[in-house]
Amino acid sequence: MKKLFLPLLSAVLLAAALAACEKDGEPISDSELPKAADFTLSTIDGSKRVSLSDFRGKPVVLNFWASWCGPCKEEIPLFEKTWKEYEGKGVVFIGVDVMDDKKNAEKFVESEGVTYLNLHDPSGDASSKYGVVALPATFFINGDGQIIRQNYGPFTGEEGEKQFKKILSEMSE
Repeated sequence: MKKLFLPLLSAVLLAAALAACEKDGEPISDSELPKAADFTLSTIDGSKRVSLSDFRGKPVVLNFWASWCGPCKEEIPLFEKTWKEYEGKGVVFIGVDVMDDKKNAEKFVESEGVTYLNLHDPSGDASSKYGVVALPATFFINGDGQIIRQNYGPFTGEEGEKQFKKILSEMSE
């Protein structure tokens, strides 16, 4: 029971903090934004371990996904295309494969031609720190390590691409 309670409590607290990111549709001050939880995971290929805190000082797009997730598959081409556009602008893209078969994740990343950093979260611990209950989930983190936006569900179609790029342009200003 205790194992279920702590992740659930964390999810509720994070959801409350994220809900407070706007007051009457207006962003609140940066000092009141929730801090992004740090984690350390292995890359999909297992070649090294990476921490979110390694990217402190840079804006980060943090996307939780799985190879079995249909909506995740739909948005990955947009992420890859946009990553190539923003690669030289200091924005970091990190994909986190959640509770997935590692071989399936490796195949997926290879078949989709994904070149941005992807990590493997076999236990779901990193995603639990963010209160992720459905995939895909994307968090936009500023250079100070604060979550400025979150999105549950895929960025798809023209409207999804427009929204995604708008948030990125705000982050990289």
